[in-house]
Amino acid sequence: MRPTLLATLLICVTPAAFAVQDCEFIGQSINTNNGAETAGKSGMVRCKDRDTGRMEREYELRNGSMFGLMRYYRDGKLNKEFTTTANGPREGLEREWAPNGQLIEEFTNVNGNTRGLRRSWYDDGSLKRVEWVADNERDGASVQFNRAKQVSELRCGPKPLLAPHADDAALCGFAGKPSTVSSYSSDGKLRSTQTLLAGTVQKAVRFANNGQPTDEEERSGTQRSERFFGDDGVKRREKLWDESSRPALLLRDAEYHASGTLVRERSYVVAESNGRKRSRLSTDARFFLNGQPQSKDSYTPEGNQEVRRTQRFLDNGKLRFEGSYLLEGNYRERPIGLHLSYFDNGKVQTEDRYDNKGNVQRQRTWDATGTLLSDDELFEDGSRKAVGK
Repeated sequence: MRPTLLATLLICVTPAAFAVQDCEFIGQSINTNNGAETAGKSGMVRCKDRDTGRMEREYELRNGSMFGLMRYYRDGKLNKEFTTTANGPREGLEREWAPNGQLIEEFTNVNGNTRGLRRSWYDDGSLKRVEWVADNERDGASVQFNRAKQVSELRCGPKPLLAPHADDAALCGFAGKPSTVSSYSSDGKLRSTQTLLAGTVQKAVRFANNGQPTDEEERSGTQRSERFFGDDGVKRREKLWDESSRPALLLRDAEYHASGTLVRERSYVVAESNGRKRSRLSTDARFFLNGQPQSKDSYTPEGNQEVRRTQRFLDNGKLRFEGSYLLEGNYRERPIGLHLSYFDNGKVQTEDRYDNKGNVQRQRTWDATGTLLSDDELFEDGSRKAVGK
């Protein structure tokens, strides 16, 4: 054996493994490190701690090779049992026991991977978890209980999978009517409440240690809404999704101040790009804390690019500025068309007209009474000329 491999094996061995063991095969002492003594033999080898006489492990020999049934003991009591194959992976039933002899876990290995029913228990024999393990996680299901026999976790499958060990038909709403299930922490605190129908969450609320909600989701038809809360339970964000396709597409994203006031709202439309649906930003609006609009950006396609039409407002809701920009990628944009700014009384203050290169071509200004003050044509070198002169 190479020195590096030996060192690796020594690191992985637990201190208990260094205890001297005496092994026997069919009642006769056997040196398991001597291949000549194990060659061609089939049956169970049993090894005990030399000092205490307690059983340490049992393993199966098949024609001199160590594979098949394996048992490990802790303080002389059976702790774990499984079966290995000739090429290494575990196969078939695997079980584990608590020091008091109570079975605490049982599942089946298929080519080294857990498949099918998997159960675990507390050391008092009460059910801790039952799970159906499938090739794909979405095809499986599980439910876990705390020591008070309250549900602590629930994951529903496409159909009832856990009976008779757990009634996931009733828990997951497969009985033709919605089911409401609350989940609790190990110390009995409420963690979530969810309503399910045919295995799909219709509404769910999750709670923090202080009892306030942390997040919430709700389905209506093909749409799903998500809400997120601060430590004080005040809603801080909300999202709306379209689940009629995969992946789900974002339709709305709203942000809220700590006071609960809406401060930003982005709306999306479903567009098709390269044969795939995607969410395209349609509007992006911001609000003052007094509820009045602060700004609004609207996005529309323009060939292979997008145009952003922007509006800015005073805190009394009156329009302060409006104009359009051609988005050129990499966060670059070019002003286009007519740009207007306004006085507090709503009258136009300045008017800038841009050419196709993003340069101001003509500029007009007024005073607050609406009297025209200037009307100039602007040139590339920065000079200007009054229109008509």
